[in-house]
Amino acid sequence: MLNKQIYPLLIVGLIAISTSPVIAKLLPNVPAAVIAFWRMAIASAVLWIYAGVFSHSSKSSNNTKLVYLAGASLAMHFIFWFGALKLTSIANTTVLGIVAPAFTLLIERLIYGKRINTLSAISLIIIFIGCTVVQGSNLGKFSGEGLGNAMAIISAVFLGIVFLIGSKARQDIGVLPYTKNLFTVSAVVLLISSLSLNNSIFNYSIENYFWLFMLGIIPTLIGHTIFSYSIKYVSPTILASIPLGEPIIASILAFVLFNEGITSHVFIGGIIIAAGLLLLIKNNTN
Repeated sequence: MLNKQIYPLLIVGLIAISTSPVIAKLLPNVPAAVIAFWRMAIASAVLWIYAGVFSHSSKSSNNTKLVYLAGASLAMHFIFWFGALKLTSIANTTVLGIVAPAFTLLIERLIYGKRINTLSAISLIIIFIGCTVVQGSNLGKFSGEGLGNAMAIISAVFLGIVFLIGSKARQDIGVLPYTKNLFTVSAVVLLISSLSLNNSIFNYSIENYFWLFMLGIIPTLIGHTIFSYSIKYVSPTILASIPLGEPIIASILAFVLFNEGITSHVFIGGIIIAAGLLLLIKNNTN
């Protein structure tokens, strides 16, 4: 059962991560991998400084490899997620990006042999129908907005992997060392990815670096750290479902700041996805 004391933290985390797509839209000239790198680098740097200044004794983890794998998966999540934002709307990216619970359940079935009951199977079908509706006329297209929509779904797969791995790794390691190493590994992977793509890490405007800093602090240091803390106490499927409210918050901000509307197929598809996710959450908390 979900610990009720975690609810306030999860709400703060939800609000924090909902600012991510809005801030990213303010960085049109910065490549996706570079945005992701600076986001992770800034957050990890703050955590290393904090750990150096304050004494935090924590037993060593027996799951170091899992932390590395989670960090690499988080890096891939951000590459695809920010890449999606470059090609499609905030509404599309956030709606399709919240289907991570479906993938955590599928991965648990494939890797750990967890049984999927009938109600969960129905929930998954509803969610993927919703994803198809959101795609609209872009279904099957792998360019422009269609590619962006597909990248948003792929980002959800990697986020589901992060939550699954994190639920195991966090059982014997504190939130600070876990999050610090998670973000650091992710930053290293993203740095290598950026350099491999011949993307410049520097040479951007002061305004760009300001928003990159905000991206590292608000949705990452605050939002994702809260999730890293909570993963020890709630199931990965439930935790992956918390961002269900992100499309609502982010879409409102996108409309106010960028005059981005929500198309009918995204609205209808979003409702279908939300219904499927709520059914999945209810079924997996009994």
